[in-house]
Order: sequence, then structure tokens, then C-alpha cells
Amino acid sequence: MKYLSKFYRFISCSAFVFFLMIRSVSLVAQEIEEMDELLPFDAVIQSEMGGKRMKFYGNTRFNFNQAYFSNWISGGESALTLLYGLDYNFNYSDRNGLVWDTNLLLSIGTTYISGSKFLKKADDRFQINSLVGKQINQFWNYSGFLNFKTQLLPGFRFYNQGDNEMRERVSQFLSPAILQGGLGFYYKKNDSFWLNLSPVSARVILVSKKYTKDLENDAKYFGVDFDKRAKYFFGALISGFYKKEIMQNIILESKYSTYINYLEKTKNVDFELDTNLRFKVNSKISGNFILHLLYDDDLLGKLQVRELLGLGINVDL
Repeated sequence: MKYLSKFYRFISCSAFVFFLMIRSVSLVAQEIEEMDELLPFDAVIQSEMGGKRMKFYGNTRFNFNQAYFSNWISGGESALTLLYGLDYNFNYSDRNGLVWDTNLLLSIGTTYISGSKFLKKADDRFQINSLVGKQINQFWNYSGFLNFKTQLLPGFRFYNQGDNEMRERVSQFLSPAILQGGLGFYYKKNDSFWLNLSPVSARVILVSKKYTKDLENDAKYFGVDFDKRAKYFFGALISGFYKKEIMQNIILESKYSTYINYLEKTKNVDFELDTNLRFKVNSKISGNFILHLLYDDDLLGKLQVRELLGLGINVDL
């Protein structure tokens, strides 16, 4: 009864907050009703001055998923999931052929499941990707890039000990953290398609030593050896981005990267594919379907799959 009471209070508060958010969106929509269809899916702030061009655009979203069961004969567990994410880009160019493109990605979420005493992660990613290029011709550039990714909140392994639900911390902010940098060639046709080829690329996985000091035998922690803080790589990176409106108000965005390590396991190629299908209801309400595939032999050695589907509030800047 204690967990059920907590769950009801959690549902009530969340539903009230969600109602206020929807109500606020409704009031705004009424004031700009005549302009709704004219607003872009990704609003853009851009300027041109003295041959310098700057463009800032992106998206912030709040997603809410809820399931409730009471005396449901076929069974089921009540659950509530809240997701928050942002994805912003900054583009700069000038008459001297300098190009600077930066992306900031944050996605974080939590799930409450009836009967569980712990909140559990629905998502937790923080990434900064920055690339500087010098123009060769209309589409090709010499390039240098720097990428950083980590998580913000602690990660846990959940297990049962008798009748008690237990958890053990297995990761945290900056453990692991992945830093990559390299030189190569950058192809950019427009903001909807680009490709970066980097045959000279360094990579390092950083972890806290407290997770490696007690490793046994040949065990590794995210690829890092016993009593170490980092593992270093040297190889080639291919990364890209593609965006297309496949139907009216339905936009597909896909980010892809693959890494080949010259120093070891050359045939074992790491890759990541992050695809986001965005459904626009109006200028403020949208849905998202996310399919994220990741294979990194040093992190896990198995295909990692993340899939999210939700309806929520979408704020274009």
C-alpha cells in the first residue's frame, strides 16, 4: 500500500504539471492561431554581417508516457516516464572559407514502475560535437573535429536479494567519458546533409579509478584495464548526418558514425546509428520515435538498442 500511495501521488502531481503545460501551450496557440501554419518545424536565428554568417537553431522537447492498471485481469504494471531533451546547432562561416559547426545534445529521462522503490533511467546522454573546416571548394573542406560524450546521472545495476530490491552503482558522470579528435575532410552540401572523413583520429575512454582498482583476472571496465584511468586509441572515423521531410510534418533525422582502430582488432568496427522520426501535430505539440543502435566492443561487446516513442511538448528556438 505504501508504494501504491506513492505512485498515486506521483501520478497526480505529474498529471497536474502536464495539464498546466498543455494549458499554457493552448493559450499561446490561441494568440498565434493565424500564424501556426507559417512557423517552421525548426525555428532559426541567423545573421549576416561583414561577410560573416551565423546560424543558431534547434529543438527542445518534453515527452510524457503513462500506463495505469487496477484490477486488470490480464496483468500489467503501472508506469510513468518523463523525458526531456534538447538538440541545438551553431553554424558559422565567413568570406575567407572558414566553417565552424557545433552541436549540443542532451537527453535525460526517468521511469517510475509500480512496486519498485527506485526510479530508473529512461535515457541519459550528454554530447558536444564541434568541427572546424577550411573551404577547398563549394562543398569540400579540410577539417578538424572534437567530440565529447558522457552521462550526467549515476547508472545502477538492479537486482533482488531475497524480498529486497537492491541496486549497485556501475557508472557516473565522466565515468565513462569518450573524447575524440582528428583531422580529415568535411563534405557539406547543406544543413540537411554532411559527411566527415577523418583517416587520422585519436580517441580516449576516461573512467574513475574507483571502478578499476578492484577488477579481477582479465576483467575490464568499459575497456579500461585494472587500476587504470583511461584507454587510448588511434584510428579512422567516418561520421555523417542526414535530414529529410519524408511527408508533410514528418521529419527524419539520422546521425551515423563508425570507428576503425588501427592499433588492435582492426576488423572489429565500432558503429553508432541514431535515428529520430519527428511527427509535428502543430507548432508546439509533436511526437518522437527514436531508434538508437550502438556497437562498441570496448564498452560492451554486444549490440546496444535504445527505442523511445512518445508524445509531448516541442519547443523550436
